[in-house]
Amino acid sequence: MKKIKALLAGVLAVAALALHTERAMAHPHVWVSVRAEIIMDGHNVTAIRYHWLFDEAFSAFATQGLDENEDGILSREELQPLAKVNVESLSEYDYFSDLYLKGATETDELPFTDPQDYWLTMEKDQLELHFTLPVPDGMDARKALMLDVYDPSLFVDFSFAKDDAVKLVSADASCSSKLKEPEALDTATMNLLAQIPASQRDIPEDLMKMTSTLANQVQLICKG
Repeated sequence: MKKIKALLAGVLAVAALALHTERAMAHPHVWVSVRAEIIMDGHNVTAIRYHWLFDEAFSAFATQGLDENEDGILSREELQPLAKVNVESLSEYDYFSDLYLKGATETDELPFTDPQDYWLTMEKDQLELHFTLPVPDGMDARKALMLDVYDPSLFVDFSFAKDDAVKLVSADASCSSKLKEPEALDTATMNLLAQIPASQRDIPEDLMKMTSTLANQVQLICKG
């Protein structure tokens, strides 16, 4: 367990990864492809079930030494301690997610409780983290809800998968979702980010204002 925590204090222990790959010399350091299942009870959102696919380089680094029986296959059981470390660390970063009413005043309070039903799998050469964020009080999508997924520091670069990015589960027939991808940063901003070393998790406030527009957004609306 100590080795796992050293490797990956959540999804963010990539400072060490900078020693192993050239592309980790600048923000971002980890690339994650996201699929989200929005679990509903009619018009109400009750949970978000995520599937996060990590890039090959990070996956290779994070799984070093985890094949305990040396059979060349990383089983769910062998990966479970690593999954536990990941999900237990997510709260520090607000799960890189926010679910809120469209147009509502910004608040520090999140609607989620601790992740449940979490595990890791290997999809060819890539780690995929599966976990569910409960929304215990429920949120009524007839008022239009927004789900944001991003890291404002751009340490982790999130993007939604090309296929099956968002799925509504047990939703009323009137409910629908629309995905909005962020616009690309300009060259000047990317050059500034490139100067930030892998050992620095946070970025300057002025850059944070620029990257705060990078949220991948899902708009959810139900009629009625």
